[in-house]
Amino acid sequence: MLCAALITAPACVANSDEAKDWKGHEPSLYTGKHYDKKWAGVRKCIMHRESRFNYRARSSVSSAAGAYQFLDNFWRVSLTHMMIKESKATNDGLIPDIKALRDKPIQKWNRYYQDRAFYTAWDNGRGADHWNLTRHGC
Repeated sequence: MLCAALITAPACVANSDEAKDWKGHEPSLYTGKHYDKKWAGVRKCIMHRESRFNYRARSSVSSAAGAYQFLDNFWRVSLTHMMIKESKATNDGLIPDIKALRDKPIQKWNRYYQDRAFYTAWDNGRGADHWNLTRHGC
């Protein structure tokens, strides 16, 4: 995808063909404020345990959804608020797109937004309690 000079780099990535790739482990498309490559191994472990690297995964027993199995009925709006806060600070041009995610189940968010949600909730390790890492062996 060729991005016009007026589109920010995050907006280009968020709307890229790579962001529409729903399955398999790849390096994170999100590399913003909350990203740190030192957490890539933990991200991979959580993603494997939660969804077997499937961004469209949906739990049959709860509202857990997406590659990281966020509880959709709890996290969807909260995650968008957190992402908007970053977008305001960085002026990345993604606020309208992020607001639109509120009307879309998490498993239908593209790879970029699910990766961004993970790193935002992970919060440099401070959000580790959102995943049972002992059970996961991560």
